[in-house]
Amino acid sequence: MTSARPNLQRNASMGAPDALVRDGENASQTILINAAFLQEIKDSNPNLWHAASELRAMCESDEWDAETTTRDHIKQFVRALGELRDLISLQFGLEESYGYLHASGPPPQLAPLQPDFEDVQKQLRQALEQHCRLYLDLCDLVEQSEELQYRGCDRSALLAFAEQVAQFSREMTRHERLEAELIEREL
Repeated sequence: MTSARPNLQRNASMGAPDALVRDGENASQTILINAAFLQEIKDSNPNLWHAASELRAMCESDEWDAETTTRDHIKQFVRALGELRDLISLQFGLEESYGYLHASGPPPQLAPLQPDFEDVQKQLRQALEQHCRLYLDLCDLVEQSEELQYRGCDRSALLAFAEQVAQFSREMTRHERLEAELIEREL
């Protein structure tokens, strides 16, 4: 009897040792982008972009109200990170289901006519790998914020945590920039 669950494994050959792939998927698989639909998915989720913007603003410690306690800041981070995690999960799921297409077999006939075909394939794989890494990093930040809320922390620990969140935000921005470049190239 076979399992209905796909067998996930680590695939170091894709350039990111932590990338998870299903059996049968490999670097020779051609990835196509449905640029118009991917852009539509991005445009139809203003809650995600608002939540990401709110989180970036929360990381600006020089803007923090002196009256707000460290505990209150952590509560705000817990709420904002949890909301962003849920929104990113939906966003990445939609993008991977409808914005990226996986073609088995040889590359499309137009591939030899595109001198940068291999570079674009590398960028598409990179964007998909970033989805997994960003989501897992965000889940880690949610757990850290909940732990800080439970245990409590001082201002220096809060500042260090805010810097980790800001770093995640910068990585997310780089990812969105990469996808915007891929969309622009195809439109």
